Amino acid sequence: MTNEIVELVRQEAAAAVRRAVTPMAYAAIGAIFALFAVAGLFTALFFRLAPDYGPIGAALICAAVALVLAVIAVLPLLFKRKKAARQSTDGLVPQFVALMAKSTPTPGPRQLILSAAVIGFALLLSARGGKK
Repeated sequence: MTNEIVELVRQEAAAAVRRAVTPMAYAAIGAIFALFAVAGLFTALFFRLAPDYGPIGAALICAAVALVLAVIAVLPLLFKRKKAARQSTDGLVPQFVALMAKSTPTPGPRQLILSAAVIGFALLLSARGGKK
């Protein structure tokens, strides 16, 4: 039974890691492509401005544009982010009860009565806790 509980916890942890890592990987790949696109745009801007303003003037204009874009990119970080909603653990209780039921041998009448009383008490506590 302990191995089954450990496996359940391991699966929950792996799912949580997968939910966190997958969006971060896509964001990193997107950031790399965006970096190449922005570098290309600044190169095009520099070569467009160089004949009119000279190399130094074109470099200063490109730097000013980059600074404005950096400030715009940092603005969302200045505002407070909402906290992520806590994930409910309601799904774990039925899984735990199912694991307990699978792992125990055929119970006698006393064990059935005791199990029913414990589960009833747990349901009573969970029902009272939800009335906030």
